[in-house]
Amino acid sequence: MNPKEIWQTVLAEIELSISKANFITWFRNTKIHSKKDGIVTISAPSGFAKEWLESKYNKQILKILRNNSPDIKEIQFIIGSQTPTTIIKRIKKKLIPNSVSDQLNFQEFTLDKETNLNPKYTFDNFVIGSFNELAQAAARAIIKHQGNLYNPLFIYGGVGLGKTHLLQAVGNDLMKNSPNKKVKYISSEKFTSEMIDAISNKGMEDFKKNIIK
Repeated sequence: MNPKEIWQTVLAEIELSISKANFITWFRNTKIHSKKDGIVTISAPSGFAKEWLESKYNKQILKILRNNSPDIKEIQFIIGSQTPTTIIKRIKKKLIPNSVSDQLNFQEFTLDKETNLNPKYTFDNFVIGSFNELAQAAARAIIKHQGNLYNPLFIYGGVGLGKTHLLQAVGNDLMKNSPNKKVKYISSEKFTSEMIDAISNKGMEDFKKNIIK
């Protein structure tokens, strides 16, 4: 059997042993990336899925693989072929100005003074990769189910993977389609700094007004 056929066999056996939800969550968009010298490399769609497969399904996958191909000695997991570095370059090319002067003008003239949102950050120009597709889907779900789904939404990830873009896209979408909503974007660093100052100077009421105005 070729790698594709072997992996289909693995998926068929695993699907019978776990719930449908778990199967879809962890095994969707997985495949055998390579098979060489007794080592099978399995491609996962995201870093989170990769870690979960390694910790929870490693032994089960290896057992099934060996039953179908006894020469297999070891399995390794990688994130899908579209690496974060590739996506980051595309994001920067789209969004980052070419010069310092451009950047200053970009920040000064496009930030909304009331919301702190940059209108250039939208869902339409958000670059989706294997490492951020789940966060993007959750952000879009918030728009459809305001206040009822993923409330609050916590997004965690490395630098340059689109967290700021995604959060501001939610805010810009709300401002566009639900203008009666109050939206405020603020970095955690600024929020914490201003709150500490307010506590020290007994100015919590002014702090609250500035945050929600």
